[in-house]
Amino acid sequence: MKLRVMLIIILFISICSDSFAITGDEALSNFRGRMSRVGKLTGIISWSSSAGESYTGSFKYMSPNKIYVKFSNPSGKTIVSNGRSLWVYSPSSNICGVQDLGGGGSGGIAAFTSDYLAIVTASGASGYTIKLKNNEKSFNEIILVVDSSFFLRKATLRTKSGITYDFTLSNISTEAAVIPSIFDFSVPASAQIVKNPLNIK
Repeated sequence: MKLRVMLIIILFISICSDSFAITGDEALSNFRGRMSRVGKLTGIISWSSSAGESYTGSFKYMSPNKIYVKFSNPSGKTIVSNGRSLWVYSPSSNICGVQDLGGGGSGGIAAFTSDYLAIVTASGASGYTIKLKNNEKSFNEIILVVDSSFFLRKATLRTKSGITYDFTLSNISTEAAVIPSIFDFSVPASAQIVKNPLNIK
């Protein structure tokens, strides 16, 4: 009798769990919606690659698609976008790449994660892990680790050749002041400018 009761309880819990399980598409939609509602953000971004590169910098973000990253490792490098143009400046080489984003911004996280098959590989009180797959993309696999509100905490991007890039956000604040003018980068007069480096084949 006790065994039957236990089996019924386990079955009931399983059914209830399945009925409230979130699909990959739902999780991805929630993630996009959560990130699109962020008005401003500051924090620390760190990333490394399986090729041995590593970077750490403080960032400021303002919707839509405005980003400012000042690196402490390697020191001095700056990445800035106002949604229309992207600047990548390296003081060590005194070169600044200026990429035209087409006037409409990069499309943000929604465009970046479009056309992927999404699968939830882990879920719990602390959040979700969402795996995105598309063998036709340059990054054929993306793994997103989000908190319970679907805010991004970690991401891993894997290329077709097997190189991985791991990104982590920390010290996140939505209260810190963000000055809009910082997203219009002023290229140093002595710097060599390379136009649209991302278009070079």
